[in-house]
Amino acid sequence: MSKYLYDSALLHISLPTLSTITDYHKDLIKSSVNRVSNLLTILISCSEINRYASDPLACWTRVHNLLSALYVFGTKVAYETDKPFLDIDIIFDKWCGYQVELRHFNVLFGPITEKELLQQFNETRKNSLLSNLPIHILESKITPSSIDLIDSNKTPLQPSNQKIFDHVAVGGTFDHLHSGHKILLTMAAWIAGKRLICGVTDNTMLDNKKFKEQLESIDTRIAKVKQFLESIRRGLIYEVIPIYDAYGPTTTDAEIKAIVISKETINGAHSINKEREKKGFQPLYLAIIEVISSSNPSLSENELKNLKLMKIEK
Repeated sequence: MSKYLYDSALLHISLPTLSTITDYHKDLIKSSVNRVSNLLTILISCSEINRYASDPLACWTRVHNLLSALYVFGTKVAYETDKPFLDIDIIFDKWCGYQVELRHFNVLFGPITEKELLQQFNETRKNSLLSNLPIHILESKITPSSIDLIDSNKTPLQPSNQKIFDHVAVGGTFDHLHSGHKILLTMAAWIAGKRLICGVTDNTMLDNKKFKEQLESIDTRIAKVKQFLESIRRGLIYEVIPIYDAYGPTTTDAEIKAIVISKETINGAHSINKEREKKGFQPLYLAIIEVISSSNPSLSENELKNLKLMKIEK
């Protein structure tokens, strides 16, 4: 491990496809985690992300698997290196809607193949009257040409019947925002075309929650969700609001067309659709996530539970 730690860093990784996360890329993430104390932002460039952004359901599984592989591995390394509170954010270049390199960082990370791009990042910063950042080239004993792919699925992506949803809902407690929450929120933003409504469970609903005295305040949780959403994608309308029951605005806002849920909250989603049916509203499309999929079996169930990745709060 490096003796010198940067407070925050931007790691850039280029992927040929959504399914080509490899041991080489994981080694770059591990090296970066070892050198950062507070925040590691991983900026992913991949042509498939931009190609299917207007038809997000067509590559829903691959985007989900990519996020899971990155977040799970990064969080695992953070725990192994005694940094359980290290913040890791995954951002998709171009889709995010802004130049991530203009944010506050202490250093730019990347392999030698990314050196020219990292230098361009500094040029962009210079043109915006920001200071140059040191560039740290990461070395790996693993070469890109000698790696087994985590997901070698080459099946062509098929167009979906539903291209995109203008108004999408998602909900949760979002206490001490962790990687499972970030996957959920990113996938919600992935299918949203105009507006994302995020319901954050108010403290009044959490009286029976275990360790409720350790819960962050509703204002803190709302602020952190807003900050994360603005960091992963700009250009959407974000309505991050407290909710006081299991339904929130999903049974009163007819414009909402889809809701992003985890498997453990599917019964609640069916209840929402029953209430919408009573009011003559269109049922919501249920976009379901699994924090880890069978194609990315990098952690056991027990390890996932230890990393708080399997529990998306109701």
